[in-house]
Amino acid sequence: MKRMRTIFFCITSFFICVSWSCAQNNSLQKKYGNDTLYYLALNSLNEGNQEQAQRLLNEAAKKASPLAARRALEMSASLGTVQERIEKSILLYKTFPDEDSLLAAAKQLFSSKEYARVISLTEGLDLKACPDETAYYRLCSMHKKNDSRFQADFFEWCTVRSFQNFHYQLYCETFSAQEHENWKLLEFRADVYAKSYAAAARNAKAILEKKQFLFPQVLSDVGKSFLYGSPNVLENALYLDSLSNSLPAECVFYAQFYAGRLYDKSGSYGSRARSRFISAMEKAENAEHFDTALWYYLNALLKVSAAQAAAAVETYAPRWHDPLYFDDFFETLSVRLLSLHLWNEFYKTALLADGTAGRETAAKFSYISARLIQGGFIQLPKSTDPEEESERLFRRALESGSDLYYRFLSAEKLRLKGHAADQAVFSLGNRTELKADKQAEQFLLGYADFGLCEHINGEYQKLQDKIGMDCTLKIARFLNQCGKEQESIRIASRRIFSPDNDIPRELLELAFPQRFKDSVASSCRDFSQPEYLLYGLIRSESFFNPEAISHAGATGLTQLMDGTAADVARKLKVAQYDLKDSATNIRFGSFYLEELRRRLGGSSFLAILSYNAGITRVRSWTKSASLEFATESLPKDLFLEAIPFGETREYGRKVVSAATMYGFLYYGKSPAETVEEIMK
Repeated sequence: MKRMRTIFFCITSFFICVSWSCAQNNSLQKKYGNDTLYYLALNSLNEGNQEQAQRLLNEAAKKASPLAARRALEMSASLGTVQERIEKSILLYKTFPDEDSLLAAAKQLFSSKEYARVISLTEGLDLKACPDETAYYRLCSMHKKNDSRFQADFFEWCTVRSFQNFHYQLYCETFSAQEHENWKLLEFRADVYAKSYAAAARNAKAILEKKQFLFPQVLSDVGKSFLYGSPNVLENALYLDSLSNSLPAECVFYAQFYAGRLYDKSGSYGSRARSRFISAMEKAENAEHFDTALWYYLNALLKVSAAQAAAAVETYAPRWHDPLYFDDFFETLSVRLLSLHLWNEFYKTALLADGTAGRETAAKFSYISARLIQGGFIQLPKSTDPEEESERLFRRALESGSDLYYRFLSAEKLRLKGHAADQAVFSLGNRTELKADKQAEQFLLGYADFGLCEHINGEYQKLQDKIGMDCTLKIARFLNQCGKEQESIRIASRRIFSPDNDIPRELLELAFPQRFKDSVASSCRDFSQPEYLLYGLIRSESFFNPEAISHAGATGLTQLMDGTAADVARKLKVAQYDLKDSATNIRFGSFYLEELRRRLGGSSFLAILSYNAGITRVRSWTKSASLEFATESLPKDLFLEAIPFGETREYGRKVVSAATMYGFLYYGKSPAETVEEIMK
């Protein structure tokens, strides 16, 4: 009787599951229509049923929406026999005739040694503008078929374009010490690409003697070879100078630009270097070249005088094209102005940066200027009220886009509470005008509804400019539920810094998750440490990846070096340990951070900096900064700005920002409260 009941239960359960599965499939088919064929095909592939998958992909290619039909054809072209893959790749190009599908077809034909068909398919290809990989397959096929056009086309491709990996690969495959003079140029360009600068420098002048070789990219390579491969710095600078009047107009920029860099490298011709950078700006034929020459000019001027560099910003800021290109210059300028006590020049730069520099740079200079005003370092005109001006600057810094650090610190200085404090968080990021593509969103969500989490991240990268906030939230949530936390964090983080609307709290929580919650809580309880601080450190160090290993060899969630871990293990009386074990790594990192905090008078902020740079350096910087600002109690935020190591400055900002966000999201603290606790 018991056995009969068991059999009855199993049969009933089976029919319930089948009925539920059918109902679910019917529901999804109604929602996604013929696109369902594509998703079912992917599930069939996951189950190992390639025959059924191919049949469904063929149907999807005919009946699905354009995006699903394309993906079906792309997937189909990777399955079946060689001939079937070729036919599908050709069909893909005929159906969707663009660069991507042409490349896919050329690649498939080339891998199948169908060289004549590659040549035919790519006839008329624009070697000046096409993807390098497509050009590689065409030219390599021409070489293998002894096509008489190969040498001329290969030479053109290698002279009008930046020499990259596919150029170098084909050069290595075809070079056979040919005597044709064009191959001398290709050899020279290949040496520069391979960073064999000394060999390239020996041949550079001979290359420039041939008028047929005078292309902008060749002049750029000559400059690099002189800069990195020859000890005759001044001689080469004078040589490039002498060529300028005889070069084609499109080449003069590079001659002047690299002459400037060589004069600058010589160390004794700074004025001439700056003059050549100005000349290069005047000869620049596009915005990128102008900004590059200007960047070098400003940094060369900074070596002479921080005040002059700040004044030059006023002259040239209206003329640059990409403000973000100059962020690192402003970062260096900031440290120099502060270290030289040029407080008023700093303030002038802040006023100028507002509207000409990037949003993050403007926020940084605004915040620091406000703090310098509060500290009495800046002397304002009598008509300007210091309190009102500092508040104005704090509010300007509060408008920063993706820089959480200056936003949160400004919120603390303005004592924002309640709704105003919430807005400081939920309105962050550089707002983007995004018109969501509903079909693209529906297609992306299909992967989630059909349980195909492994396809989402790659697809999101292709479609992200068409995907709105709500869809991003659903995708990030699904990935998190599937155990793909890394992908979830990265997608959520990317969107909160370029939002198209106010940010949902859940998306912030996905970008700043409480992973390894039990281990964090246990360690913080044992070592009397704020949980938000440890979460901020872990997120900044490893993005919650327990397998993370840095270039320097730091391991795990809290990125501990072997020596540090061994010292911590000894103090905790742990004989054996594995730093890739999440609980162990968190406990060790938490202990080490708390030990640093204890040794630094209870300062969480100095402990954070020491975690990155070492306690000895931080103590030395503390003394130096106090001398520079002529005070024994320099506020921690101003101390950060005086640190000479850019990596440590950025690390401090990152950890404080993340910790403040954790305090807000999970511990009921306003940004002002957390910042005050960390910075005291």
